[in-house]
Amino acid sequence: MKRNIKSIIAACLVLVLFNMVACKKLSSFDYPDGTATTYTVIKEDLNYSIFRYAVDRAGLAELLNGKEEYTVFIPTNGAFTNSGYPQTVLATMTIPDLAALIKNHIFAGRIDAQTIGASETKANLSGQSVLLQRIGSNAYIDGADVTNANQATSNGMVHVINKIVVTKPTMLDVINAYSNTTANSQFTISIAAIARASTGNTNFTNILTGTAPYTFFLPNNGAWIDGGYASVAAVTAATPAALETILKNHLVTDAKFTSQLDSTTTLTPMSGIKIYIDKGKPSRTTNIYANGILFGNGIASNMKAVNGVVHTVSRLLPTPIATNTLDRIKSDATLTLFAAMLKRASAADPAVNYETLLSDPLKFYTVFAVNNAGIIAAGYADANAINAEKAEVIANIVKFHMIYRRANNINYPENGLAVTLLRTKNSAGTEVGNSLTFSSPATFLVKGPSNPATISVITKNVVTTNGLLNIIGTVLKP
Repeated sequence: MKRNIKSIIAACLVLVLFNMVACKKLSSFDYPDGTATTYTVIKEDLNYSIFRYAVDRAGLAELLNGKEEYTVFIPTNGAFTNSGYPQTVLATMTIPDLAALIKNHIFAGRIDAQTIGASETKANLSGQSVLLQRIGSNAYIDGADVTNANQATSNGMVHVINKIVVTKPTMLDVINAYSNTTANSQFTISIAAIARASTGNTNFTNILTGTAPYTFFLPNNGAWIDGGYASVAAVTAATPAALETILKNHLVTDAKFTSQLDSTTTLTPMSGIKIYIDKGKPSRTTNIYANGILFGNGIASNMKAVNGVVHTVSRLLPTPIATNTLDRIKSDATLTLFAAMLKRASAADPAVNYETLLSDPLKFYTVFAVNNAGIIAAGYADANAINAEKAEVIANIVKFHMIYRRANNINYPENGLAVTLLRTKNSAGTEVGNSLTFSSPATFLVKGPSNPATISVITKNVVTTNGLLNIIGTVLKP
């Protein structure tokens, strides 16, 4: 009897497990290549639910479920929202307009991401010309990251992207059409600023609707608020000349996607004040910075018009100084001991010279330079005391005060971590990075793991020709 009961229980468990598996909703990556249609892949992955909604509403399900082969670049749900096309907007579009939007992402035949050239254009089903690029191992479409490539379906190929492929007639159309449920991420203040500034000496409305190509680093509402313009009323009350100066800092001749920029790029906007670009791809999404301010893929960027490209920035771009980081440190009478530390640290490793790093035009670092009072409080009374210390000890201090690339603190969430150059071994003997913690973006506080309290940044986010400099009054401790 016991054996029969055990058999019954075992059979029931098998049946339950079978039903659990049978009822499990598959993701797109649960399908072996080529076994499901493109529409099935889209339908079964919740990350594409907005795209599926649009496909269904536009009447394109049959197209992607049929025998003809197509390549589809699928925007994720986040891509729709970040590009200003949440589902609420899609629900209000006419069926022909929605169908055209979805067809922007569909190409006849199979496109293998591995075979995309360095720069080539292809026509989508809407008839629009789209830029495809392969740079190293990364593929892009109109500047957007292809975050997952080459999933073969039974009737084509699927690639996942992080923006919407759409071309507006003008950049002003891009700005006016953008929709976002987060108030600070909208462009209502920029729209008012463009209109107000255009009543002065420069007609930005004409520029943004003209034929000459531009790249616009467009400040969102949060950027204007942080810059002292709290509302539409505030920019409407401002002088056209004041707004003209700001807008000229953000408007660059020629149209550039983020995929066409790199860390050697320096842009000259209408104002003549330089915009330095830093770029990295730590994951599937490209991180790119203009004078230390994050833009690029994953947010509202690479928004294409016939006459240019619009990238969102969440702060008004800082004005850089015309000197490198090392010279800025050496010119400051409050930083003489930190300059001595840079020199002493360079003796620790013949292959690393910190003075050279911070003066090299092709090396980009954020430096937290400790003022003389802070270094004295840490036990180094003068340059002689620094030189008497082991070079390796000083080098570790310096490395913990340096971050790769220009890193403006507003790019980090509250208590966000920024990895420094310092690497140490943990208890298991594995080499690990050491991070600083950023907090209070408005006032900018920084802390090392062993600092008992957060440290106020005295001089914040100074953009140099090859980096970014902050000045603090306490040594950071790992």
